[in-house]
Amino acid sequence: MAIYVGRALLLVKSSYRSEWSFPGGSIQPGERPDAAAQRELAEEIGLPSYPLRPTDSVCGIWDGRRDQVHFFELHLDSLPELRLDNREIIDTHLTAPEELHSFALTGPVVAYLAGKRGG
Repeated sequence: MAIYVGRALLLVKSSYRSEWSFPGGSIQPGERPDAAAQRELAEEIGLPSYPLRPTDSVCGIWDGRRDQVHFFELHLDSLPELRLDNREIIDTHLTAPEELHSFALTGPVVAYLAGKRGG
């Protein structure tokens, strides 16, 4: 989930990866992508249910396996208090678009940002 607060984008740091990413995770059997997105927001950063806007889906090979990633956007006026699970997600950073180049980002986040710029 790409979470925007104004123009800024929320990045999360997981305990098992060196790159920054978006909140998200796997879809459970029989689960819709939007339901998985809502569940992951609650599990990872403690956000309540918000209306998410589906934006794109990309396929790629990340972490050594072929995967399809469904992207959703959430636009907020202010960032509510986050409750990190401190197991999987250990840090967050709200970053301006012009600062994104200074972060090591996961492949899916790079693909999302490339799509926002039109390639």
